[in-house]
Amino acid sequence: MLQRIQSVYLAVAVISLVVAFFSPVMSFINEGQIWLEVYINRFADNSSPALGLNSMILLPVQILDILVVIMAGAAIFLFKNRRLQMRLVRLSIVMLLVIIALIFFYYGNVLGKATLTTPDFNQTGVYLFLVALVMFILANRSIQKDEQLVKAADRLR
Repeated sequence: MLQRIQSVYLAVAVISLVVAFFSPVMSFINEGQIWLEVYINRFADNSSPALGLNSMILLPVQILDILVVIMAGAAIFLFKNRRLQMRLVRLSIVMLLVIIALIFFYYGNVLGKATLTTPDFNQTGVYLFLVALVMFILANRSIQKDEQLVKAADRLR
């Protein structure tokens, strides 16, 4: 049913991932001013002269984020097929870890070299990704508990 706790966890994860898509995930600060803010869907380049970064560099993270949102949204309605729901949630966890790794290790280094500054990851988007990760883990645990409960009930029949 839709009122199970894992549906709530998955809904919170979907909402946090959608909000993270439009929130800054890192910024580069030079001499007290924000030079460059990186969102999942775009750059906010305040440097002079402009760095001229192409938003196509963010395409892999954008695709992964949209796929995770779609899979989590589908998993909400797969409450009758718990095994498939569990697989989708686990795949979403892996894809979310890939997104987080790309942001921290790849984009932080590449854009740090382009701006000659160090990235500041203390942004809203990073925390929203972590909230989504925790929600996926909690949803997976709840689905496993439901599966164990159903197996125990089947043994009693």
